[in-house]
Amino acid sequence: MKRRWFFVPVALVILAFAMVQAQLSRDITDELRSSSVGRAFLEAYSALKSDYLTEVDDEIILRGAIDGMLEALDDPYTSYEDPRDAELEAETRSGSFGGIGATLSARNRKDNTIVEVINVFRGHPAADAGIRRGDIFIEVDGVNVEQETLSEIVGRVRGLEGTPVELKMLRPGEDELLEFTVVRDNIEIVSVESTVLPQNVGYLNISTFANQRVHAQLEEQIAALEAQGVTSLILDLRNNGGGLLSQGILAADTFLDEGDIVFQRSRGVTQRLASADPDFISLPMVVLVNENSASASEIVAGALQENGRALVIGEETFGKGVGQAVSRLDDGGQLVLLNFEWLTPTRRSINKQGITPDIEVDDILSNRLITIEGEGAAEGQVIEFVIDGEVIGSTVADEDGNFDFFQPFTRREDSDVQGEAIVDLDNDPALQIAVATVLAEVGEGVATEE
Repeated sequence: MKRRWFFVPVALVILAFAMVQAQLSRDITDELRSSSVGRAFLEAYSALKSDYLTEVDDEIILRGAIDGMLEALDDPYTSYEDPRDAELEAETRSGSFGGIGATLSARNRKDNTIVEVINVFRGHPAADAGIRRGDIFIEVDGVNVEQETLSEIVGRVRGLEGTPVELKMLRPGEDELLEFTVVRDNIEIVSVESTVLPQNVGYLNISTFANQRVHAQLEEQIAALEAQGVTSLILDLRNNGGGLLSQGILAADTFLDEGDIVFQRSRGVTQRLASADPDFISLPMVVLVNENSASASEIVAGALQENGRALVIGEETFGKGVGQAVSRLDDGGQLVLLNFEWLTPTRRSINKQGITPDIEVDDILSNRLITIEGEGAAEGQVIEFVIDGEVIGSTVADEDGNFDFFQPFTRREDSDVQGEAIVDLDNDPALQIAVATVLAEVGEGVATEE
């Protein structure tokens, strides 16, 4: 499929990268010395190096200085990522890595620790070794990881294809730790799932745009649905937090034959970033969103809505109408720098506002993450948490009387087959309305109960 717009964003990416690199290559020593605050920074660093009671680790204090400098901006979209996290993110963007074929999550959301397996994919090393959903990581290659963060454990579990990783896991209900030797394989990140709903409605879910294979997977899934005879489509972008701008543009273009997709505004200059190619999928469709749909998923929803291609159903989206440039730094880390705002085809900014659905429906998948911490309870005391008269959970105070609780996001059931979507049509009101709406578009009508 030929995509004429592609050369425009590539040029812009190269230009943005060149601008960032030019800024990074400037000699700012004179600028620091010309400012009293700059001189104070150099004096503080010099004092730490020469007069602090013990020898300081340059990597620790300088990375701390970078973090502090960026945190002072009070901007959630600008950050520094250390070399380990930068490498993991680069692997994720590539769409594949050496791993065990399992999805991990942290139970303790406050510290991002107590890492468990939330899905194991059939035919991959973890499943073949006997690892199950709910297993909790205790040791990786002989190192205790009970207090390590999710990213730290992911970094240990990933590795070269064909190499073994030794795991000790806690399985709820088992008295002894379970030991596994898992040989890593090449794992593809599959971010697009599909299934066929009643009356030949094709269902597509894109969970993220954060890897470079999303568009290719989307086209594969559409081809598979068409081969099964679907006559309409539901594109589900609920809980999709965005990812790569290029993948969002390609996804929108898949369903558009004409019209603009997205504009970019950078320091007051607005320009068209992408418009549609004539080659497209013409099946009637609707788009599902919720308050956790953000960034690239909002670009897709906004482009399809404003070009009259699809009705948008669900909740007002998150409202992340800005984008970042990512550049590798000399230490192997990377700088994520907010540097542009994107606009819908009508050149409308949605930042902090979001996309307003054509049909508004409260969504069961968008409950808020609730975190509660406290102290002063008696050791072993059971604390229940009540919201609007409903008990949402409980916890037990530790030996110091401290306690915490979190209510996680509602998680849809995941298939152990990559690319296969599992839906609960009977208990998903937004999906029910999406089905009824798209069937009305194709003139098939909707059966009603007497």
